[in-house]
Amino acid sequence: MWALSRVKCICLGLKGTSLRVVVEEMGLPTFFSFCHLDFCYRRGHTQKSRIVSARTWGGRHATNSGIWDQQVNTNNWTHSANGMKSARSDPVLAPSFSAAPVMRAKGQVYQSQNNFQTRQNRHSSYSRTSSVPISNSQNPIFQTPSAQILTDGKMGTIKHSKIAQESSKINSVVNVSDMTLDRAVDFLSSPDEDYQQCGATFIQHKSFKEDGTKQEVFHLGGIPGLVALMRSPNPGVSQAAAGALRNLVFKNQDNKLEVQHCGGIAKALQLLKETDSTETQKQITGLLWNLSSADELKGELITTALPALTENVVVPFTCWSDSCANNNIHPDVFHSATGCLRNLSCSQKKAREAMRQCRGLIDSLMNYVQSCVAEENPDDTSVENCACILHNLTYQLEEESPGCFKKFQPPPEGQDGGRKSPTIGCFSPKSSKAQKERTFDGVLAMPEDSSPSGVGGLCHPKAMQTYLSLLGTSQKDATLEACCGALQNLTANKGMGSSAMSQILVQKLGALVQIPRLLTSPNRNLQKTAVSLLANMSRTSSLQPSMAKQILPELTGLLSSGPREMGNSDETMATACNTVRGLMLADTEVSKKVINNNLVTSLADLSENGSFPKASKAASQLLYSLWNEKSFQGVVKKLGMAKSLFVNDVTTAVQKSMQVYE
Repeated sequence: MWALSRVKCICLGLKGTSLRVVVEEMGLPTFFSFCHLDFCYRRGHTQKSRIVSARTWGGRHATNSGIWDQQVNTNNWTHSANGMKSARSDPVLAPSFSAAPVMRAKGQVYQSQNNFQTRQNRHSSYSRTSSVPISNSQNPIFQTPSAQILTDGKMGTIKHSKIAQESSKINSVVNVSDMTLDRAVDFLSSPDEDYQQCGATFIQHKSFKEDGTKQEVFHLGGIPGLVALMRSPNPGVSQAAAGALRNLVFKNQDNKLEVQHCGGIAKALQLLKETDSTETQKQITGLLWNLSSADELKGELITTALPALTENVVVPFTCWSDSCANNNIHPDVFHSATGCLRNLSCSQKKAREAMRQCRGLIDSLMNYVQSCVAEENPDDTSVENCACILHNLTYQLEEESPGCFKKFQPPPEGQDGGRKSPTIGCFSPKSSKAQKERTFDGVLAMPEDSSPSGVGGLCHPKAMQTYLSLLGTSQKDATLEACCGALQNLTANKGMGSSAMSQILVQKLGALVQIPRLLTSPNRNLQKTAVSLLANMSRTSSLQPSMAKQILPELTGLLSSGPREMGNSDETMATACNTVRGLMLADTEVSKKVINNNLVTSLADLSENGSFPKASKAASQLLYSLWNEKSFQGVVKKLGMAKSLFVNDVTTAVQKSMQVYE
């Protein structure tokens, strides 16, 4: 592509519409095979990196998934897979992943022996516990959509068609040592397509190598020209323009807004719909992923890119039937498309509702995840994206889409077959407490072969089974946080829907088996989410006895280990203390076996630790309960512990304040 007298070029690749040139004589690096996918990431406001703040409604706590862009080096050099970095944002040139393995049947749903489809889910979650004591009527804890940083998938190299003809033309007029950004921008408006492609490719390479190039191209007015070239009839030109824009908007807000101002989103989507070039599809979906990290662009992207990506990428990729049209989508294209959708799912209520109602989206994401789990590939990078999207869409689901939970509502009085409601504990069948604690026999007996679809699939037992399958098989923190966070969101409300979710998880799906390893995870966000999930499920009093037997030893062991083993998280410790208190009172015989010196000493230290105000109050109330409950008092006396350790100025003051609050 450069003057033959100065540079000896080797043109590689005979496929697609892009050009890869290795400049040997001048010792320059590979030139045309670079592209970016930037990844911007936000979390709850307690994190050090850029974050999405947690929201609180009336004491209930919910978290939202983070937003990210991704940057990708698409050269041919081999890179090993790199895991998620949960505390970083906008990573610089993350190593590339290997291409996703070939699925036996793309998007096909496999079923386990119990006919529940296995699957996995996205995004990290950050839960917050209530400052009020958690008892049988404790406040639910929501999990926001995941906020982990996505790592890069392996991107294809840029290849141009008609290499010999194009390179010979450009070589005759362009000298590599004389090429500048000014000239490259001028080339964009040239009537000669070879010059247009040369200018766009130079900008793509330069913006990958030097970050300052992005602002310089902006000031030179290069963005409008590149946007216009995406509608070029020459496929090589349109692909080069898309690749250049993809790099230019990486971590650059001005360029993102300029692309939108020039109508770049609409032009990119039109090109995606028309092209059959895999390389061009990669550049377009990568560009859309980068654009999706800007809040100002999300409204337009939700309106236009959501249906376009779903129809042209997500549904075709996950459709394994021969009757599906255009299902020859590359895994990298699907990965970038789901990365864009992952960012969009972190937006506001309006965006979540649009995504829930987008035809085919939820079913396709679920099918893909289930296929990967069945293929024993739970850590596929696109599985992580899909899981995080599904996690985000469960946020405030019962409030925003109450119709999903209608099947969990009890039949109207007089329409339940004439059966009398059983008395629950000391409550009469007609009391509000008894009504809340009704079991959902119809739900628990739901046919396992029932096929959920659309938004209803988000709270179906098959979905929860998939999350649990991933919790038991995935090694990726982002996926684990997404799965656990989705279950946390589904159990977060005080309504019957959340209670039904909890009963299904504990009684039908055996969810408690997966929890212990999450409680001891070195990933403190995952640990916090697991503790919050337990707190939500323990609000259903009919589950407390079985939960006490299965989970009390792990929870009390966690408290005995001290603040450090819980990441010095005030919220995690407070939630754990409140949950333990509720479960202990539900089964005193089991509780006696877990009371020991280490537990009491740790609680006493925590109650006096002013660095953890929420945990200090929760620990004080738990200590007070251990002495106030006669069966527990006998145990602690046998351990040789004095009353002053449990009932003192600190614990008494907390107990009185809680009684006033209640």
